[in-house]
Amino acid sequence: MKKRNIFQNQSQAILSLFETADNRSSVMCVPIDYAKRDHTVMFCNGNGKILRKPFSVKNSLVGKDYLVEQIERSRHYHGIQLNHIFMGGENIGSYAENFVEALRSDDWLVAGVNAYDAKVQRENLQASTDCLDLMGIAKLLITCRGNCFPAQSGVYRNLRMLVRHRRKLVEITTEVKNRIHTIVDRLFPGFLNEHKSGISPFSNGSLWLMKDRFSPQQIRRKKRSTLITALRKQGTNKSDKAADKLQHYAVKVINPQKDFVCTLQNVLTQHIRHLICLLESIEQLENEIARTLAHTQGAFLTSIRGIGIVLAAGVCAEIGDPNKQKPLSSLVSYSGIIPKVKQTGGKEGQTRSGKVAKRCNRILKDYVVQSAAHMGKHGPDDLMMDHKRRSSSGQHADFGIARRYLRMTMSLMKNSQTYLPGYLRSAGCKKEERAEYYLMTWHNMREKWRKANALKVAFSKEMPLGTWRNMIQELYGIKLGL
Repeated sequence: MKKRNIFQNQSQAILSLFETADNRSSVMCVPIDYAKRDHTVMFCNGNGKILRKPFSVKNSLVGKDYLVEQIERSRHYHGIQLNHIFMGGENIGSYAENFVEALRSDDWLVAGVNAYDAKVQRENLQASTDCLDLMGIAKLLITCRGNCFPAQSGVYRNLRMLVRHRRKLVEITTEVKNRIHTIVDRLFPGFLNEHKSGISPFSNGSLWLMKDRFSPQQIRRKKRSTLITALRKQGTNKSDKAADKLQHYAVKVINPQKDFVCTLQNVLTQHIRHLICLLESIEQLENEIARTLAHTQGAFLTSIRGIGIVLAAGVCAEIGDPNKQKPLSSLVSYSGIIPKVKQTGGKEGQTRSGKVAKRCNRILKDYVVQSAAHMGKHGPDDLMMDHKRRSSSGQHADFGIARRYLRMTMSLMKNSQTYLPGYLRSAGCKKEERAEYYLMTWHNMREKWRKANALKVAFSKEMPLGTWRNMIQELYGIKLGL
């Protein structure tokens, strides 16, 4: 059995700081309880002895300079070297992010600790004050349990912001669509059912019809030729049949009360305008997400069949830099796709598996499970077969494939390689077989970036995918045209 440290969640940066010090008393820990106006700060050494009682620091540039000045005074008084000082607090909110980034830009080591873990470490679980919270934070920091390399750093930080903002806009879009459904059910029942009306719900043609004075009477009064022309301009397939079906259906529905129609139309118009604005914003964000993803190793995830730009960016943004991530076992637990395990009674004791933990990164879990579901339907052949096998045997197929997907993700991102099936990864594989596979899958991969309007950016020479493309063309003597 491989020997490992029993403290597997320790931060290597904080641990190395303690190892370089003569003793734990030569280390200064600065726990910070962040707040919108005034942070609460305390100084202690590596043994937990309080060097300075809690005091307040303004959440501003002046407060940052004051904190640095007080650290300098205390370290000179206690004879502590500058490289043996580190700070930390609970995972920061938006109100304290600039304060922490200002400290990090001055080369201070600032760690983040989990709020729940800090709560458990408090001396008094019945009360919560700034001083008690500081004690819990300090205990975690002294035991080297802190995250000094957050996923949201550099280009990964920008990608995470874009992905999460798009995710929020999609949630708002769903809410607006639900409101539109309730209004249309009164104004024109069944219009958003394609089987009844012949119009695809929330398509360009559907939005055009609902945007202005929408009602069954209006649809019936429109000339057939005018309606067909308008639907054709909006991109509706078989616009003549769709127009006929819609006008025939408009005769059958129950009309709303006349004195209530105008109000419903006004409300619906505002919701349609809001929805169109949201859809345009999401489209622009997806283009920016694709351009940002092209700068990261996560761009290689788009080589997997069934994984598009949005899913690849979501997983990459939450994982962050693969070279700074924890081991895969910790990442699987972090994403919440591994069941709880309980075993007792020695070697003969029965092992029981429970439900997955609720404490995880739920955004990462959502993207990973969505990716697994997509690969189960449209992914590589071996993953599709594995998904069906797990489903037929009563397993949670999406979670099982999600764990495989995370292993693939870390491998592709670390090695800067596109996905290859198992038979092409073996040493006995012929060069011609790999070249044929690259030519066969190149079209799908190129189309993903073309639809996101980021093809030239993704495959430029200085980008990861561009470097890979040039290498493949030279190595196998093939042409991967853009």
